[in-house]
Amino acid sequence: MRETFEEEGWNFAATLQDTFYVFYNDAEYPKPVPFSKEEERDIYEKLFKKKRNSIIFSAVSAIILLGMQLWLLYLKFNDYILGKDHYTGYAYILALMINMIGANREYRSYSLLKRKLEGIDAEEEVDSPYIPTTKWIRVETLINVFIGILMIFPLISMMTEGNVAAVISEDEIPFSYVSLEEIEMPETDRDYYNDLTHMESSSSFLAPVQYKIEQDGKTIDHSNGRQETDDDHLSLSYYELRFKALGNQTLQGMMEYSDTTEVAQEGTDQAWIAEDIGETEIFLLKENKILAITYYGEANLLPYLDEYAEILQPQDAVKSQNPTWVSITEK
Repeated sequence: MRETFEEEGWNFAATLQDTFYVFYNDAEYPKPVPFSKEEERDIYEKLFKKKRNSIIFSAVSAIILLGMQLWLLYLKFNDYILGKDHYTGYAYILALMINMIGANREYRSYSLLKRKLEGIDAEEEVDSPYIPTTKWIRVETLINVFIGILMIFPLISMMTEGNVAAVISEDEIPFSYVSLEEIEMPETDRDYYNDLTHMESSSSFLAPVQYKIEQDGKTIDHSNGRQETDDDHLSLSYYELRFKALGNQTLQGMMEYSDTTEVAQEGTDQAWIAEDIGETEIFLLKENKILAITYYGEANLLPYLDEYAEILQPQDAVKSQNPTWVSITEK
């Protein structure tokens, strides 16, 4: 349009409100507008159709990307709660934002062009680029708010998951636990050698308290006049979730690939065990606390269930169950 005007001797002056283009002409008898009303209508009608198609394309793209976002969120929900993996949908988030911004922009252009065409039909000039409305909340606003929440939620988790796991010492673990050495040494004819003890803490937005203990060791069995060496491993993971309602969902996700059996265990809401040759898994849930234990070895972990369940109890309750005895000597 600027080129068309300049060819007819009109000079571009400025743009008002990103909508109105102002031209001027120094001639005493300037040439009229370079095109007629009919030609002007054809220009706006073609542009009107393009904007309408752009809205449809942007809206369909946003729906597809929103579906992908929800699907990825569903697939990675458990890892996302525990902060085990970065949320992989950030590319979809950016693409979704771009499509929503584009759809919003095209919709506004579409509305302006519609008013312009209505003004041409009524032979009245459009004096304002804004669409008058009495609605405080539009569907467009609600969609943007919903998508904004959906986008911000995983980003908060990424920012607060800290927090790369930090290595800690045993003194920083706020609970006592049955170690790999205690599991392997009930028999007197065995020797145990600790190879590795690794402890770390981390956090995520939905699981702010997380502790993980990894132990590797060797047991040497001297029974039957022969010496047999076995490698053993114990992994203990403790989680405190921000919301109690996430407990069952998180626990089920952790057990997804394990053939577990539910057992009755005092002091827990749920207790599950998976046993295979040389491997035992234990999953315990109490309100918003989860304890997951994986053991590779030949020992039996079931006698230690009560002690593992105590980890999930409030510290005051644990202390009351294990009082400190004080000796009093009479003078």
